Amino acid sequence: MDNTKLSLLITFDFTQRGKTGINLAAGNLISACKQHPLYGTHFVVDYLSIKLNEKKPNNPSIEEIVDKIDSIHPLKTLHSLALGCYVWNTDMIEPLIQQCRSRGFKGNIILGGYQIHESTCRELYLNGDIYLPGYGEASLPEAFLQDVVLQKLTIVKDVDFGSLQSPYLDQTIELTEGQQMIHWETQRGCPYSCSFCAHRDVATNNVHSFDLERVKRELDLFKAKNVKKINVLDPIFESSRRSYEILKYAIQIDLKAELVFQARFEKCTSKLLNLLSQLNTHLEFGLQTAIPDEYEIIKRKNNLPKVERAIEMIQQRNISFEVSLIYGLPMQTPDSFAESISFLHQKGVYSITAFPLMLLEGTHLSADKDRYSIKEGLIDNSGIPHVVECQSFTQTDWQVMNKMANQLKTTKEAA
Repeated sequence: MDNTKLSLLITFDFTQRGKTGINLAAGNLISACKQHPLYGTHFVVDYLSIKLNEKKPNNPSIEEIVDKIDSIHPLKTLHSLALGCYVWNTDMIEPLIQQCRSRGFKGNIILGGYQIHESTCRELYLNGDIYLPGYGEASLPEAFLQDVVLQKLTIVKDVDFGSLQSPYLDQTIELTEGQQMIHWETQRGCPYSCSFCAHRDVATNNVHSFDLERVKRELDLFKAKNVKKINVLDPIFESSRRSYEILKYAIQIDLKAELVFQARFEKCTSKLLNLLSQLNTHLEFGLQTAIPDEYEIIKRKNNLPKVERAIEMIQQRNISFEVSLIYGLPMQTPDSFAESISFLHQKGVYSITAFPLMLLEGTHLSADKDRYSIKEGLIDNSGIPHVVECQSFTQTDWQVMNKMANQLKTTKEAA
């Protein structure tokens, strides 16, 4: 055991009431590490979640974070630090690395998460040692096994999703009786290629399904633990034989939890909606825009007649749902944004949320920002840059759209 490499996985998470102590992404990674044949003899991993607030000034300082790490495991004893890199904590990573180094950490800095892409990660985070683009279940254990590296490494390994154990079933993530809310996934990746989105498998664009028997056993556990709300993270819950089987099984076991699915209007068949109507279901649709010039640019083509028909079918079955739009898109104006809102209002949809566009690392839209004269700026105290100007709208126009979005929020809350 003296030669066992001790590592610490650190994620940066917004606090949510009722959520499990270990988030699903970290749970998946830790569970995969425990599956590795060399776990426990050649390497072990501990976990730390740094709790963040949406208001950046209320977040812990870099010094406080380093003190927390050092109190759990003295930095001089750690073989590696694995840091989750996301848009909301990207400006914390380099100062955190430097502080850890100054406090005596001599091991490997391992960087993964949505911000890590092969083409940009070394430029974005200069002081990383090992970079893990893509899914980390197979690459993270290999990174933990590395001796202290003398030159920067990028590790990409294919993941066999069908053989991965569930972090819920192996109790990496422990559920309490009456757990208020959990995150869950039945598959990873997205078949679509929206230019603003980081959900898709950027290497293959594939969708990777978890073993169906594992999915059913997880549902059994959620039922037994009386989980109240299940946020399903699948980017699109497809209407396919597999999705029908999952819903039929949830009905069979009389699952009472609220199931929140991300869905696409064009995939809403009568068969799918009939199953959903037998469960405690809430659907979230990312329409983004109803304007052809805008959805063509972001590669999010909407079949508006099918959207209209799906809304009718959902309303007929009294299924709870909401729709999200994006403002700040190339080719958008305040008038066209108002048209998208009007399109939904005319269909009797008032549960609408509009999000300001942000450019995520590795997305096509981020790469094309000069093409559309996109300018970013800080719009609140989150510290996250958002698009505030482009060739079709000024910053004053953006303010008009922002006001419209806030009015939607008020209308939604009143409803």
